[in-house]
Amino acid sequence: MLRRCLPIITLAILSGCTLTQPQDQEKTMLAINTMEDRVNFQLATMITQIDAQNEHIANLEKELSSISKEMSANQSNTLLMQPLHVEEEEPIVAADVEVDTRVAHGKVILGEEEWVWIDSMATFFKARIDTGATTSSLSATDIQIFERDGKEWARFNLNHTSDEAPEKADIVEAPVIRWVKIRQANSSEAVRRPVIEAWVKLGQLHEKAQFTLADRTQMTYPVLLGREFFKDIALVDVGKKFVQGMNEQQVQKN
Repeated sequence: MLRRCLPIITLAILSGCTLTQPQDQEKTMLAINTMEDRVNFQLATMITQIDAQNEHIANLEKELSSISKEMSANQSNTLLMQPLHVEEEEPIVAADVEVDTRVAHGKVILGEEEWVWIDSMATFFKARIDTGATTSSLSATDIQIFERDGKEWARFNLNHTSDEAPEKADIVEAPVIRWVKIRQANSSEAVRRPVIEAWVKLGQLHEKAQFTLADRTQMTYPVLLGREFFKDIALVDVGKKFVQGMNEQQVQKN
């Protein structure tokens, strides 16, 4: 029975398939056409928008170009209207440089004669600057040597000139640093002289100097400054006198 019915069933199925295939194909083609129409519409819309944007951009560029030309023209007119201003250079005036004639090459200039201030004696003395003498000398009379605290000291009268009365001479006391032998030109025997130390001010110089005590009352200068005092710190111009002058502060105190 089954064998008899099987051909009939198969024929019916094939008949059904044949009838349904054309209908499905029509639906598929319809859907494709619909999608194609939509895509074409969207493309056309985008093209229209792009064209509108390009036109807007072109208009903006024209406006910018016009504005730029107007600004350039305005600037040119402004420059033409403004007067030319030329800055005048101020003349360069050489500043007055104060030159200290008492100093050269970092050293103090000394003349043949100078005023010196001796601290321990608190007064000025006229001094001879002697480049031929090694040591310095101080005018002293009535020299007395005595002992103080186990050391030798010298007490003497400081005479400015031979005409000065002994009672007006300054009495000075100072420790003896050492002794030296000095041979006088009119004597064959050497004489021992005590040497003391004293602080001396001469212009910008304030140095400790060693002085040999000797009677200089017959000489023009009560003080003689030798090379040991001014070497390496001063230059001597024997053609000048009193280059350094008197220290103003000491003059006021005096």
